[in-house]
Amino acid sequence: MFSRINANNNVRIGKNTITGPNVFISDHNHNYLDPNRPIKEQGDLELNNTINIEEDCWIGTNVCIVGNVTIGRHCVIGANSFVNQSIPDFSIAVGNPAKVVKKYNFITKLWEKVI
Repeated sequence: MFSRINANNNVRIGKNTITGPNVFISDHNHNYLDPNRPIKEQGDLELNNTINIEEDCWIGTNVCIVGNVTIGRHCVIGANSFVNQSIPDFSIAVGNPAKVVKKYNFITKLWEKVI
């Protein structure tokens, strides 16, 4: 509900991925470099970016995902996070910018804090 996906190049969302409301995903940004022209007339930057959200992820409420980013398999992105860099498989990431705070340990079979 109330989410938006902007794709000038490629945004891919894997199967079984769920999102909360108000999620924003964009593989590009507005050009603003010329101060003598209105930003809306300068076109877009980063036209070759790709956003790839692997399968079985949970993207929380109000998350913003921008740039050239991969979110790995079975990741949780906490509410209100800003993702502008890739997140590895089996991770929990939160914050602005989003940082990995937990990873799944297949030996202990637990989600463990990342120091």
